[in-house]
Amino acid sequence: MSSKESGKKMLLTAGFMAFATFISKALGLVRDSLIGANFGMGIEADAFMAASKLPTTLFDMVIGGVISASFIPIFNDILTKKDREKATGFANKFITMIILITLIISAVGIIFADPLVSFMAPNFEAQTHELAVSLTSIMFPMIIFTGLAFSFVGILQSFGEYNIPSIISLVSNIAIIAYFIIFGKEFGVKGLAVTMVISWSLQVIVQIPSLVKLKFRYKPDFRLYDKDIKSAILLAIPMLISTWVQPLYTLVNARFASHMDGAYSALEYANRLYLIMTGVFSFVVTNLIFPKLAKANAGDDREEANALVSMSLKAIIMVIAPLMAGIIILAKPVTSIIYGHGELAGDVGIVANALSCYAVGMLFLAINEVLSKTFFSMKKSVTPMVTSIISMVFNIVLVLSIHGLIRNDITKLTGGLALAAAGGSVVNAVLNGAVLIKKCPGMVKKSDIKTVIKVTISTVVMAVTVKGVYFLTGSGDTMIMNIVNCGICAVSGILVYAVMLILLKTEEIAKIIPKRR
Repeated sequence: MSSKESGKKMLLTAGFMAFATFISKALGLVRDSLIGANFGMGIEADAFMAASKLPTTLFDMVIGGVISASFIPIFNDILTKKDREKATGFANKFITMIILITLIISAVGIIFADPLVSFMAPNFEAQTHELAVSLTSIMFPMIIFTGLAFSFVGILQSFGEYNIPSIISLVSNIAIIAYFIIFGKEFGVKGLAVTMVISWSLQVIVQIPSLVKLKFRYKPDFRLYDKDIKSAILLAIPMLISTWVQPLYTLVNARFASHMDGAYSALEYANRLYLIMTGVFSFVVTNLIFPKLAKANAGDDREEANALVSMSLKAIIMVIAPLMAGIIILAKPVTSIIYGHGELAGDVGIVANALSCYAVGMLFLAINEVLSKTFFSMKKSVTPMVTSIISMVFNIVLVLSIHGLIRNDITKLTGGLALAAAGGSVVNAVLNGAVLIKKCPGMVKKSDIKTVIKVTISTVVMAVTVKGVYFLTGSGDTMIMNIVNCGICAVSGILVYAVMLILLKTEEIAKIIPKRR
């Protein structure tokens, strides 16, 4: 395949992934909106948010993102240097190991649900605590399906199949939305918990036809004393610690927010909205480039690897920087559109304030996704481990220093905790970026720095414009008015941002615009 055809295929794949991810994230907003409308910020909401977060947090801290991040580099290395049969054998052993680990975690989570809830949310009232324990026992098996889904994603992406992995969240979101449409609150929050488990199993099922098409057959293989499995584990340990950042931010926030009714669920609503908005583009970029980075590094093609990282970072900055500014300015109307109805309508201002504080770290969170995957693809996972530990310490120190001043005001409490998490993301990205630049001389060129400066100037001008337009249109009292106001602000911001990039002759934009003959 020629480089032109390869580039076209990559562009089409990226387009589909972006579309599928956008639809999935949009459905995620609908899902969270329905949860908020049905359960608000009361006892059921706090209990459900804590219970649903426990298995995912424990999963993230025990194996989490290392499934694909440690699997893909070694799988591609075997595929490149040996053959498909040996790579498939490694995949079977790896998946068997993941199944065993997730079964153990699930069993431990169910047995010790009570102390785990007490650890995560020590200040819950007795009724909230009891309900959270019950829901936790129901939802812990989710991690078995999560482990399988992540493993299958790694295999499909390594063979160049990106479309199916990009829709797995869409399938699970549709299942939860369908539950609300059909049953509403008929089965209460426990019915929702059961639906969550079913929805996660669908993420596994939807990938099976593609695996069959690629002639991959999973065969349990318990011969785990294997040099490739050992390499995956050794690579995974520091990598695992580096993925603790977001789970530990969640854990810290949960513990400090649990003493005030509604604070935990308010933070979780804001955090979910924040991660959905950040994830649309960063998910596409990181999942598209990671297998390619792994192959480039396996083939010792440093120039190709550097080019991929540079391109990805510039794409992330050009898209996320204006989005971050827009969310900070329009947090209230955006939150009102998503959550301003049902049980949550009266508390939407609290969620909006937390969202604007989380958004301060949006660009840095997205950048760090690329930087972390870059280190993982190079099989250098110690650096992101160390920088993650530093950022986590920074987050905890920041929370401890401000908690006493804000603990009695739910708006200040949730906003302060969100801002501390954002600060940790900033520190993490800056440290990873500094180390990567030092390790890979020539990765960042003068033209890249010029692009970032031009994007920054364009973003500032856009932000001033959006702020002015929002001031003139005013805040809406109804969902329709908020949608109209956000639409006007968004269109104005996009136009101004695009014009500024063109006027400043940004290199990446100049390549897109056809030259006059």
